[in-house]
Amino acid sequence: MAEAQAQKLDVLRIDRAARPRRKLPRRWPLWVGLLLILALAVTLLGTNRVPSVQVAEVREARPGEQQTELTATGYVSSRRRSVIAPQIPGRLVSVEVDEGDAVKQGQVLARLDERDARVIEARAQADLQAATQRLVSTRATAARAKQDLARAEQLAKAQVITPASLQAAQAAARAMSAEVRLAVAQRVAAERAAEAARLQLTHTVVRAPFQGTVVRKLADEGAVLAPAAIEQQNVGGIVELVDLSALEVEAEVSEEQLPRIQKDQPALVFLDAYPDQTFRAQVRSVRPTIDRAKATATVNVQFESIPPGVLPDMGARVAFLKEELPPDALEREDATLRVLSSSVVKDGGQSLVWVVRDGRLVRQPVRVTQKVGDEVVLAEGPPPGTQVVVSPEAKLRAGRKVKVQTEGG
Repeated sequence: MAEAQAQKLDVLRIDRAARPRRKLPRRWPLWVGLLLILALAVTLLGTNRVPSVQVAEVREARPGEQQTELTATGYVSSRRRSVIAPQIPGRLVSVEVDEGDAVKQGQVLARLDERDARVIEARAQADLQAATQRLVSTRATAARAKQDLARAEQLAKAQVITPASLQAAQAAARAMSAEVRLAVAQRVAAERAAEAARLQLTHTVVRAPFQGTVVRKLADEGAVLAPAAIEQQNVGGIVELVDLSALEVEAEVSEEQLPRIQKDQPALVFLDAYPDQTFRAQVRSVRPTIDRAKATATVNVQFESIPPGVLPDMGARVAFLKEELPPDALEREDATLRVLSSSVVKDGGQSLVWVVRDGRLVRQPVRVTQKVGDEVVLAEGPPPGTQVVVSPEAKLRAGRKVKVQTEGG
């Protein structure tokens, strides 16, 4: 009985060893394909990436570079430059000049409404006349009081009048003398008031304090002006006047370089507006103060002769020289091209530079004659201002598109 039940249980038992095993799918070819596609995409992206290159410009050597002690930048300014404003408040009636006009010292620049000033001047004249008449009348009264005193003294000696009457005459004479002094003082005050009124009237006419050129017109007819001018904000200015015969360059020199600057030291000025011209100059003065924020001092460099066409606030570069240049040094036509020596590479015995033109690389052969500092002199090469790659990599190819990166960035 027990054996029969055991056999039945054996029949019901599951044979796990006899169950067929499922085959796992082979997915590794799919993963390999994905990895290959990813590697190909990375390769394509690296190939199409635009490389960034650092560039420098081919420049033309300027006169006096061998004698240059140091260089500094600055701006053209004038020793005489002023915002012309009225000395009294008032309404602007007319402006007699325009921008660009050359004016002489004392020339009329503008006129203010003078009606109020004329009323004040007429009243002051009337007060002066009244004070004058008051003084004349007081002096006449004082003269009579003096005569009365003399008569009273004679009568007192003859004992005709009492001492009290004599004292009254003396007091009256002293009082009139005081009245005369008061009248004189009042007349002097009236004269000063009349002078002030006349001066106020003359201040309605604004004149040029010095000879110069009108560079800006700051107000038009009808404006109500106050007698003040604040830098960068016009409150009462009518015009800005600049003496173009007193132009100079204000150059900023670092404080550690100041010992290399001396008064009357020769210099050359290069203006951004006239890159092909060089102007002789010399150091006029060093401003006796240091800009704490920039650690620089201002050096005033005056032109040997004021060049035509130069205007205030033009950008300038100053080369301070070790010694004076010969008279014909600036007229020589031997300017040479220079470029950073790290821009020139050798390729098969030939010197060349990589020029960036329209965002793409171009091979440009050059002929180097000598090395000066960190630059080389080119006898043949691209024109001034051409951008060339600094320290080019060997993998650069002609026609490849590149992104220009400045030397500071």
